[in-house]
Amino acid sequence: MRTLTRLTVVETRLMLREVTPPLFTVLLPVALLLVFGWSPGTRVPDAALGGHRGIDTVLPSMSVMVSLAMVAFFMLPVVLTTYREKGILRRFATTPVKPSALLGAQVLMNGAVVLVSTALTLAVGVTLMDMRLPDLPLVLPVLLLGVLGLFPVGLLVAAAAGSAKTATGWAFALWFPSAFFAGLYVPAEQLPPALRRVGDWTPLGAFRQAIQAAWAGDAPRPLHLAVLAATCLIAGGLSVRLYRAT
Repeated sequence: MRTLTRLTVVETRLMLREVTPPLFTVLLPVALLLVFGWSPGTRVPDAALGGHRGIDTVLPSMSVMVSLAMVAFFMLPVVLTTYREKGILRRFATTPVKPSALLGAQVLMNGAVVLVSTALTLAVGVTLMDMRLPDLPLVLPVLLLGVLGLFPVGLLVAAAAGSAKTATGWAFALWFPSAFFAGLYVPAEQLPPALRRVGDWTPLGAFRQAIQAAWAGDAPRPLHLAVLAATCLIAGGLSVRLYRAT
């Protein structure tokens, strides 16, 4: 535990030296909330949202989803593949400190970035944009499950990619279709039923629907929770196996 704590502190300091990635990840979701949140339509109950307002459902869920996706698909795999290119993971293997401790430190640190972004989104939304305070005991477990479900996707990319450049390319290849089916470009409520069903079975789409329901005070659908849990097990298992083989 002491080793993990020290590594997490070191990794956090290294991340803070690279100001742009963490700052972009934290501020982009807030910027999305501010840009789209001023529309009067977001403060009117919408039948497509079960009578809830967009400022209480669609917008915060979109912001939190973007933050988590940026970390899981981009920051996490790119940093780890950079470490592989520089031989850092190989050096760890020759010391008493296991490479798994470095992975754990990265997960904790990036999870904290998502939490900070979510807290800032909540603070801005409630104080400036008339957002209803959500049921945090319901939102936080869904957010944790989202981290556990989506971070292994990034770990899998990092385990399979041979370089940071390759990891970035795979991240973009995952991001664009995932964001579409999650309702970032077109609200999921406006997608054809067939595309909505596809989105229900994608990790990012399942998380978006689950966090949107939780933010509105509704229980997430079991299907969405099951998709996130299955992604955690499958992607996590594959990433561990591939890391051992590299």
